[in-house]
Amino acid sequence: MKSLFANERRRYFNIYDDWVFHYLFSRDTEESKQALIAVLNVILQRGSDPIIDIQIKDPSFYGERDEDKDSVLDIKALTNSNEIIDIEVQNKNLSFYCDRSVYYGGRLVNSALEKSEKYDRMKKSIVISIVNGTLFPETSKLHTVFRLREIEDGIQLSDRLELHFLELGKILPNAPVEHLDPVEKLAAYLKFAGDETKEDYIQNLIQSGGDAIKMTEQLFRALTEDEIAYERNERKLKFELDRNTELSLARKEGLELGEELGLIKLVCRKLAKNKQALQIASELDEDPIHIQKICTAAKDSAPDYDIQEIYKKLTSLPKE
Repeated sequence: MKSLFANERRRYFNIYDDWVFHYLFSRDTEESKQALIAVLNVILQRGSDPIIDIQIKDPSFYGERDEDKDSVLDIKALTNSNEIIDIEVQNKNLSFYCDRSVYYGGRLVNSALEKSEKYDRMKKSIVISIVNGTLFPETSKLHTVFRLREIEDGIQLSDRLELHFLELGKILPNAPVEHLDPVEKLAAYLKFAGDETKEDYIQNLIQSGGDAIKMTEQLFRALTEDEIAYERNERKLKFELDRNTELSLARKEGLELGEELGLIKLVCRKLAKNKQALQIASELDEDPIHIQKICTAAKDSAPDYDIQEIYKKLTSLPKE
């Protein structure tokens, strides 16, 4: 059997990197579409009622994006059952991620009804978050699902919003493949697909993991053999190094000016580059609601951005 890593560049790619995941599953090709359908059916456990077709909203085309300017690389899709799905990978600090997922879920719900439609026509909104870490240490479950329920009796208020979390940080690296369920196999593959030290394990996952893993592997292998994709990955790494340096300098300034002033200053720098609030929040791994407040307060002082004046506006806002 040919080694998965005969192409040495494979080791430089990880499916849990947001741009790789986005590239694999959001392209305007039948292969990407069918792979995404298979992955969604595994995560949503749609064995008896599978998704058979999806419409990817704003599909990406090869080479059209400059990853240095990307913010949230999520994939939005509409299923044949009229469900709106938003799926993304989070590979950074998870400090505010649960609140962010609720925020994204709310935005989906807001788009679930067309103008003049009645509430009984509301589409179901599903947010799927694949996180390279651990969000809920209080449970050993790798896949958790949240809905709106009464806090004592568990009575369901509505099924129109559903939040799924797949925590790659809970994968046991030496768990026998035959002991894993389909969701765990998929999660393990997403975690280890680019890890050369796990080649035998990856092969077992590909052979036994079903269509979702097999189709994703075909897409991933093609990506790792692509010269342009390799160059893009190198630029992505450089961008992350530059961003980390920028954050480090901002934190140093924050110690001198106060953490909030340092954050405001950094946000204003990004506003000057025409970045939007959600993009800034994602890049800085900060609460999007707070970043939006800073952006709103800074609006009137553009393009010079008086940091002290912006800070005064923020501190004069009523406490929530």
